[in-house]
Amino acid sequence: MYFLYSLLLVAWGVLLLPFFLYRSRRRGRRLEGIAERFGRLPASVGPSDKGVIWFHSCSVGETLSLEPLVQALRARLPGAAHVFSTVTPTGRRVAADRFGAGGVFYFPVDFAFVVRRVLDRIQPAAIVIIDTEIWPNLLHAAKRRGIPVVLVNGRISPSSFPWYRRARPLFRHVLWNYEALLMQSPADAERILAMGAPRDRVRVTGNLKFDREVPDSALLHDFEKDFLAGAGPLIVAGSTHPGEEAQLLATLAALRGTPGHAEVRLLLAPRHPERFDEAARLAGEMGFSVRRRSRPEPGAAEVLLLDTLGELAAVYRYADVVFVGGTLVGHGGHSILEPAAFGRAIVVGPSMGNFQAIADAFLARGALCRITAGEEDPELQRRQLLDVFLGLLQNAGERERMGAAAGAILVENRGAARSAAGVVAALFEKRRGA
Repeated sequence: MYFLYSLLLVAWGVLLLPFFLYRSRRRGRRLEGIAERFGRLPASVGPSDKGVIWFHSCSVGETLSLEPLVQALRARLPGAAHVFSTVTPTGRRVAADRFGAGGVFYFPVDFAFVVRRVLDRIQPAAIVIIDTEIWPNLLHAAKRRGIPVVLVNGRISPSSFPWYRRARPLFRHVLWNYEALLMQSPADAERILAMGAPRDRVRVTGNLKFDREVPDSALLHDFEKDFLAGAGPLIVAGSTHPGEEAQLLATLAALRGTPGHAEVRLLLAPRHPERFDEAARLAGEMGFSVRRRSRPEPGAAEVLLLDTLGELAAVYRYADVVFVGGTLVGHGGHSILEPAAFGRAIVVGPSMGNFQAIADAFLARGALCRITAGEEDPELQRRQLLDVFLGLLQNAGERERMGAAAGAILVENRGAARSAAGVVAALFEKRRGA
């Protein structure tokens, strides 16, 4: 089975290589981290006499969600060394910023000879994989060496579950290589059991993102003094995708044309760094003045562009209303927990499949506004956005009520990091003892 998987992986790589080369050339960037992806790790990444925990997260959101777990494990296992791998360049930069550049590298291509080389180099006592990333050769090689692998913050979305279920014969063998599968919700646990996971290794520990702390006051002060200076209510649109900025800018124009709302401002934070320039150009073409975080200029602006990494969570504190991106288009949405930590009124579009359980909990408590129009009807989307934004900007009491409800949900659901740390620490110590 693993040999067939490796052959399919090679075929997939050959087919997609021209696409990756074309995309990197069009964006004016070389393919990053080729040597690391084939197991040539930085000199700073290696074994430790006191044991190594290898954390893997795909991109920015997953990497940030690691913070409370890493803090909990540093308290429980103060001598253990930590190394971090990511898939994307943005995830790697955030990991280096949050956890130290010396122990960060690109996740290896899942060929058997590559993962063996990486395991030989790191010699981890435990491997922690965030969210549901399943790499058969890595899991198989770790199992053969007796290295415990723990899936933390596991999630199986309703949209992907039918495909996983059809591939149950494959996943049943692969999932038995995990020592523990720590899922976000009972529904996620039932789905991974239906995929063939061993029942005695599946637990519901909650979502790590509920445990993230708010950013430090120094960063918040920096925002207030240099970037957000200016009068007028602020709508923060975080993690936006293609098509959403145009809708939000059109809504801003309508808002500013409404009596009493001429001073409303919009902050855009595109999800992917390669789209920063595109968002700035679009706002300028629509007649708005633009201030970029990376190029501070004096004077107020109608549109603020957060074109930096790892700072979005901090800026939510200054929002009067928050819009969370990936929801007006069929992307499945992004986390609403960061703005909830600051008690903000949150607005999303209809596409929240990636965080459906969280969205349902917030909707049930009146802590979330959700417009219903899909991307196939952009005019109705803009009308609904305008109505929701106007209603919230005109009603401070409703914004405070929504923020309080969101904060209460966060408090009630904390504890995932502590639970996961207990499982990882026990397996780490067992491996070290052996």
